[in-house]
Amino acid sequence: MKTARILYQMARADFLERARRYSFLVMLGLVLWLGSISASGVFHMRISPNYYGVPNSAWIGTTVTITVTFFLGWFGFYLVKGSVSRDYETGVGQIIATTPLTRPLYTLGKWLSNFAVLGVMVLTLLVVGIIMNLLAGTADFDLWALAAPLLFIALPCVALVAAVAVLFESIPWLRGGLGNIVYFFAFLGLMIFTIENASAAQPLLDFMGIRMIGDSIGAAARAAYPECSGGFSFTASVIRNPQVFLWNGIDWTAGVLLSRFLILLGAAGIALLGAVFFDRFNPSRVFPVKKSKASAPPVAAGSETIPTSNVHLAPLTGTHLRPRFLAIFVAELKLLLKRQRWWWYVIAIGLIFAQLLNEPAVTRILLAVAWIWPILILSGLGCRESRFNTGQIVFSAPRPLANQLPATWLAAFTVTTLMGSGAFLRFLFAGEYTSLLMWMAGALFIPSLALACGVLTGSSKPFEVMYVLWMYLLLQNIPALDFMGMTNASPWYVYTPLAWFLVALAAFGRHLRLKSR
Repeated sequence: MKTARILYQMARADFLERARRYSFLVMLGLVLWLGSISASGVFHMRISPNYYGVPNSAWIGTTVTITVTFFLGWFGFYLVKGSVSRDYETGVGQIIATTPLTRPLYTLGKWLSNFAVLGVMVLTLLVVGIIMNLLAGTADFDLWALAAPLLFIALPCVALVAAVAVLFESIPWLRGGLGNIVYFFAFLGLMIFTIENASAAQPLLDFMGIRMIGDSIGAAARAAYPECSGGFSFTASVIRNPQVFLWNGIDWTAGVLLSRFLILLGAAGIALLGAVFFDRFNPSRVFPVKKSKASAPPVAAGSETIPTSNVHLAPLTGTHLRPRFLAIFVAELKLLLKRQRWWWYVIAIGLIFAQLLNEPAVTRILLAVAWIWPILILSGLGCRESRFNTGQIVFSAPRPLANQLPATWLAAFTVTTLMGSGAFLRFLFAGEYTSLLMWMAGALFIPSLALACGVLTGSSKPFEVMYVLWMYLLLQNIPALDFMGMTNASPWYVYTPLAWFLVALAAFGRHLRLKSR
């Protein structure tokens, strides 16, 4: 009983700490908007090419369910990830380490807190679905048909996401930006594997429920239209000349319910697995200190520790202090490339030469890969001072807005151009001058986007998530997102002024930060 009480109090305290944040309200508002447009028919479930279900309670509830499992399953990880890291960074973990709290209880408490955050959003979408269903005037309103998919599919899915977030934070090398990228592609790969492989239709592997929903809807469509042979799809495109059929929802058999319950238990197991890798805030791992051969000098008897105050350094405004911009630029460049292992440079050089030695079409793909490679370097732009709590020192330098910020951007621009230098030379030798202009648009846009995201959010996570998703969609040849000339219809000329706008936005955000100090 005592263990359950400790677990509850820990999960409750962590949930309330996050629920009081402004970002939680923003995310809740986005979920409300997402649920409303999903229930109103912006997103469509259909059997290709144009077979569409009657918009009853089951259809609306399932549409909302697929929306929430996709968006919260993919991006909910980044929303809840960071709770364990925050205990490391704030020093709270050092206090927790002095208590009898065990590692399994800690990771379970963090999982329950993550689950509560995502669960509140799922239940919010349930309320939105009910309201939208009532406003639509559906004659056969069925609360169970509407709520069941959210309860039995969406909740176990977000429970699994919450557990994976705890596991990633318990493993040191997955705790940072690398873990964000690994999860992005792992989620994408598992989702595609489950949808495209019939053998993956086992309920335990179908954690998003897409295969289960698609098979059930497909059977109903073929029963109404025997000629129907298309597959299930979930899109936002307009359905022309829809062929309507009736679908009353999934048949919730004991086997189906058991599989969803086992996914929930599996999520708890993953959270407990995190306890195996969790170091329980071991100071030798969190703050590694090299042992000195020389012994520390003895402390004089009767000496007392002098208390220090929370000193805020005022900015230097004297015009006689004129730092060398070149020295600042070199320092920023060293900070970007600091602690990169030898294999990082080997891969970077290999990508540069691969761009130079291939045909232009292949070079463009390699250029995209090369510009993805330094993502963990670029994601620290604009937020490094917040992350390492060095803002009081950095912003006390003379004219930090006019000196440090441009040097930061220029250092990132230098890394970006170096990573794409092979493509630049390849386009130059081939006489593809339009491709050179597209290359320049991309080289300007990437560091500008990273700097704006870092300054405005104070975190590296938004850029990492946005940039990986952007580059993935760019490789799918979506013209509107093509800032580097991957497609013939690339609006690259729009991204050059957009890059300078993002730099101005970052400067304005930094100005507000300095003004509020």
